[in-house]
Amino acid sequence: MAKKRKHKGGQMQRREARTGYAFISIWLIGFIFLFLRPLCMSFYYAFQEMKVTQEGMVYTYVGIKNFIYKFQEDIYFFGSTVWPGLSKFVIRTPICVILSLFIAIVLNQKFHGRTVARAVFFLPVIITSGIVVQLLREYGMDTSMETENTYLFASNGIAEILANAGLPQIIQDIFTDISDQIFDIIWMSGIQILLYLSGLQGIPASEYEAAKIEGATAWECFWKITWVRISPITLVVLVYTLIDAFTDVANPMIKFIFEEYQLRGNLGGSTALGLAYCLVAFLIIIIAYAIASKHVFYVNDN
Repeated sequence: MAKKRKHKGGQMQRREARTGYAFISIWLIGFIFLFLRPLCMSFYYAFQEMKVTQEGMVYTYVGIKNFIYKFQEDIYFFGSTVWPGLSKFVIRTPICVILSLFIAIVLNQKFHGRTVARAVFFLPVIITSGIVVQLLREYGMDTSMETENTYLFASNGIAEILANAGLPQIIQDIFTDISDQIFDIIWMSGIQILLYLSGLQGIPASEYEAAKIEGATAWECFWKITWVRISPITLVVLVYTLIDAFTDVANPMIKFIFEEYQLRGNLGGSTALGLAYCLVAFLIIIIAYAIASKHVFYVNDN
């Protein structure tokens, strides 16, 4: 009898394994035929210097020169490109996670027009793209086009209020930058809101009812029930938001990598910077995942 159960369990595991491979097969095919060759060529170009001659492209091996040349030749590279991208990522990511959770909690409440409200927040996910955002910024919706950082809407009034309050300039810059990014963050938070909504709707109502009977406040219900239940979703939202921030077309580093090849014709330097950028992004995501996963709670309803 035990052998028969073990045999059935083995069949189920194999069936589940085949189902899993079937789900990832499309991704594997795309990776092998569309992504693997360009990735290998990127590693080749990163160690080459490209020159255009009458015979065509000539590549010369230069070692790690492409990985370090920008830091040697341009002393302003870190301050003008790397730091703005990292500072935007550091500020934007936690705000996006917190704001998405807040909006999801509001949209999870029962009120008239809830479906329409949910559609409004998710609509940018359907229509948004680099082209759409670029058109919005070019045709009058951006009031800060002369600055290095551009946003769909800029809050010019808050800078004056903070200045009149006598706050240090660095504090003024942080709050002004955050307020300028609010619309952009909401615009790009549709997936995060949807993930949080799915997590909130999966929490049994009986847990809240039992907590209220015990005299728990709304604040206690949030930390003892809601936050515990959605902590795995928060981990997913965090990783997704980090990836989204690193691949944002408005990221100064992304812009610089494209300009390095398109405007300066430096294919090797552009490729090397791209690979280094991907490595840094991967390490940051791994570190963030390792830290956040320690605070995730998995509740077994069985």
